[in-house]
Amino acid sequence: MRSRALYSTFVRRFLALVVVLVAAAGAAACSLLLHGESSRRKNVTGSLFTDVTEASGVRFRFHGDLIDAKLIPTMGGGAALADFDGDGNLDLVLVQQVKSATKWRKAGRTQPLAECTRLFRNRGDGTFDDVTERSGVVACGWGVTAMWADLDNDGFPDLVIGNAGEANLVFRNKGDGTFERMEKTGLEGGKFTVALAALDIDGDGLPDVYIGNYLETDPDRESKAKATSFMTPDEYKGQDNQMLRNLGGWKFEDVTDASGTRDPGSKTIGAVALDYDGDGKTDLYVSNDQWRNTLFHNEGGGRFRDVSDETGTGYPEEGSTTAFGRRTRSGMGLAVADFDGDGRPDLYVTNYANEPNTLYRNVEGATFAESEIEAFGGGNDPVLPLSKWGVAALDWDNDGRDDLAVSSGQILPRLFTVVAQWFNPAAKNFAVGERSYAQRQFLFHNESAPGAIKFRDVSAESGDLGRLCIVGRGLASGDLDGDGREDLVFNPIDVPAIVLRNTAPGGRALEILPVVGADRKTVLGTKITVGGRAKEFYIVPSYASGSWLPLHFGLGTAAAARVTVRWPDGTAQDLGELPAGAYRLVKGEGPAPLRAKAAFRAASR
Repeated sequence: MRSRALYSTFVRRFLALVVVLVAAAGAAACSLLLHGESSRRKNVTGSLFTDVTEASGVRFRFHGDLIDAKLIPTMGGGAALADFDGDGNLDLVLVQQVKSATKWRKAGRTQPLAECTRLFRNRGDGTFDDVTERSGVVACGWGVTAMWADLDNDGFPDLVIGNAGEANLVFRNKGDGTFERMEKTGLEGGKFTVALAALDIDGDGLPDVYIGNYLETDPDRESKAKATSFMTPDEYKGQDNQMLRNLGGWKFEDVTDASGTRDPGSKTIGAVALDYDGDGKTDLYVSNDQWRNTLFHNEGGGRFRDVSDETGTGYPEEGSTTAFGRRTRSGMGLAVADFDGDGRPDLYVTNYANEPNTLYRNVEGATFAESEIEAFGGGNDPVLPLSKWGVAALDWDNDGRDDLAVSSGQILPRLFTVVAQWFNPAAKNFAVGERSYAQRQFLFHNESAPGAIKFRDVSAESGDLGRLCIVGRGLASGDLDGDGREDLVFNPIDVPAIVLRNTAPGGRALEILPVVGADRKTVLGTKITVGGRAKEFYIVPSYASGSWLPLHFGLGTAAAARVTVRWPDGTAQDLGELPAGAYRLVKGEGPAPLRAKAAFRAASR
């Protein structure tokens, strides 16, 4: 025992000495010692996106106790958008974690509200007020993910915060600018929640919730692990996920087995609800870390069938990956859009370093063709050496084709990736790909044509987006300032959150937000067709982020477009020609301006 204690003391002192030496040596010596490299782009041009963080009023910096909680803070936090107060403007929640686990435990497992998850209200011009204190949103634990969803069908999106190793938090939107924490709903879980999705699994008009859990660990177990263990995610067991059926009255029951959605052993990071085959029933796709991804087909009546193998969405086609040598990838972020313009939703999955992001092209609603080589150039794919997380499908130039923004950042600082390998051979997987911690971010332009899917990397001509070099995690996209262009919000590690305004030249747009009507049935699954292009209303995923957003249609040079609607119950509605602009649509009523406050209860200011 004494020799073990002496060894442990030696290790701690040695690591402390390394940290001191590296800090004293300066950037050049650090790079030499650790063989790191800069990921920063040079000679960036253009002005497609402009950094407006300072003017936006968003003041936030993700922090996590890496020393105590080890793996958990490396996951970072989400960024999710929704109009929570009904004024037609997108508001923002940024997920935070525990800054000091020791102080947090001594204070009764809480910390000052200023260091917790923050809620920002949009003033209407793309600038924000921090309204956390008066909103009633108190999320001061090990937050990872956020999802906005109208869970009680009152027309106002509610908020769910997914936590790592402790109960999830559920906040009911009271419709007056404030929230009430709901307890004993059945959504609390208590596992390592990263993925959240809402969908009506049985057609009863109530939104049900799917909870995707990650690894079998929690902050206390991480704290007790040896400082030199440096366990990789691959060395943990996975946690089972849950499907929760909405009973009404803020009560949810576990129907995982009855629904056929149990996926034993999975390590889930992403989940999205979508109707991939156009049969009017919402299906579910789940992305897993070094585990087979899963596509569940909705068979009706609340039952699902695993169709991953028959649709080609479970495993990548080319076999093993560089990092882990298996026939799996490290599925993290998710985006869904009709990238090739054939009227069917495709899937895009972000993956770890030296693993290409996966693009599944929907083939006639029956199978999916793995198309990233065709779309991004195979071995020339610029994101290949980087670790990819948040992703947004957005039509940034309003040409009618959905483009992609991808956020990158390594798991651990370079010092840790080097030292870790001295104690754990498996930790070599932390160091694959580009030898950088902060990494460059990406913007792709969709240049697909019928029968051919193609993206062009325009990051180097994107302005301030192309200049970003951050440890990317959460990413959200939406029109923050009401100018008809989709903007971006990043929630990285170690640096303040970043707001980028879309300043790209481009065409007009039409946005439509479905809203619950008198029948009090969910609008999730509403399908809107604009000028022949259809989109489904669902919780917009990314990484650790679920946003409640109007459906955005770029119109190019057109001043108007014909709009038809199919509500979840099959009811059809023809809105005729609508001019470019943003609209709120209540079932059975005509469209109204999105930013007309009179249609909603007065919200506190």
